[in-house]
Amino acid sequence: MGLRLYLFSLIATIIISFGLWLLLLFNADPFRAPSWIIVLFYLTYCLFLTSLITLILFYYKVWASNREVIFNHLIPSIRQSFFVAVILTLILFFQQIKVLNWWIVALLVVTMIFLELIFRSKKTKKII
Repeated sequence: MGLRLYLFSLIATIIISFGLWLLLLFNADPFRAPSWIIVLFYLTYCLFLTSLITLILFYYKVWASNREVIFNHLIPSIRQSFFVAVILTLILFFQQIKVLNWWIVALLVVTMIFLELIFRSKKTKKII
């Protein structure tokens, strides 16, 4: 698949997930809704943030690298934006259940930094 198709899919995901998230935000009562509605709310929120942050990171990396090797920036941008979106979603969830404090946020951020460092340190095996 070409880069334009990936970017179009990303923009379509942003629009659809934001629409679903807004629909759940304004129509679901969190005190009377079943648990699957709450899970769906957080999943659409995470998907929206992942897609939006991916698009922003991708264009920032393309701009910063002077448009060199554009396609290589997409996969790391998706991974890094997923980590940021998971952190923000977990922060929102912990705030909902009223257990959020700065220790939890610090542990989440450190965990995601370590995960990113693990991905960056992996050596790719080249098949000859």
